Formats: sequence, C-alpha cells, structure tokens
Amino acid sequence: MKPAIRNLLIVVMAGVAGLMTYTLLPTSGQPMPEISFSDIDGGQHQLTDYKGQPILMIFWATDCPGCIKEMPELIALHEEYADKGLAMISVAMPHDYPEHIKAMREQKGLPYLITWDESGEISAAFDNVRVTPTHFLISPEGEIVMRKIGVLDMELLEDRLAMMGLTPVQS
Repeated sequence: MKPAIRNLLIVVMAGVAGLMTYTLLPTSGQPMPEISFSDIDGGQHQLTDYKGQPILMIFWATDCPGCIKEMPELIALHEEYADKGLAMISVAMPHDYPEHIKAMREQKGLPYLITWDESGEISAAFDNVRVTPTHFLISPEGEIVMRKIGVLDMELLEDRLAMMGLTPVQS
C-alpha cells in the first residue's frame, strides 16, 4: 500500500474513532445545566426539578426524518421506564413552530414532556446542539453520562439505564 493512502486511511480511522467516542461513549460527568423552560402547554419547569432520577433529553425537529423514525421506540421507552423513574424531556428546535409541534404530538401520541426551544437557550446550554436528533442521558446525580448524535441505539441506552438501576416494566 502506498504511504499516502495508508496515512489517509489512518487519519480517516482516527476521525471515525473520535466521532464514535464523542457520540456514543459517556461524557466526563459534566454537570447538567441549570435551566428553566416552559412546556408546549405553558407549564413551567426547571431541569433541577428532575434531579434524583435519570433524564433523557431528546433534541428533535418536526422536519427531521431520523427524529420521526425513532418516535415509536421513544414511546415504547417511555412506557417501559416512566414508572421506574425515567424522565423524558423532548426539546423541539428553534426553527419549529408550536402548532407543528403540537400537531406532531397529537399525530404520533407522544406521551413525554415536550418543550419548544424558541430562543435556542436550551440548545446552547447543551453545548450548542445543532443536529437532530441529539440525545443526552443525565444520571440521577445530575451528571451528563451520555451524548448520542443521531437515532438512539436503544440497546446501549437500556444498558446505561440498567447501570443506574432501572429495568423495564415487565408485562
């Protein structure tokens, strides 16, 4: 193999490894941001209200094919883990519109908390989220333990939840 091609392959592989580490592996235990927000029905919330339980933050958009694709799995996740203590907070991106968000909630039957990040403050607080879907798993202690860009790997997420002592509701 020519040295130039070999070196290029090494650089590409290192980049892929870095991206995988950034998107799949636990973060350094960065504390969750202390933010306040309104849900799409006008209810007021603070992220610290959920401290003591795992939180899955889901950044999404109504025009995001990957976001729409994973909704059935997120609904199933909510059904399996909400009674065990998992809080799920869905953050619609600033370019969306409340009427579209509410219509999507109704059409898809989304059971978890939904907020609209109208000003971009929530996205900014989570390291300037720009790509959807992007997910953050926050431990009961309030530390960000996982960041995943793209459609969630449910098996990986369930493993992380199990490490926090959560198991799905048995039918």
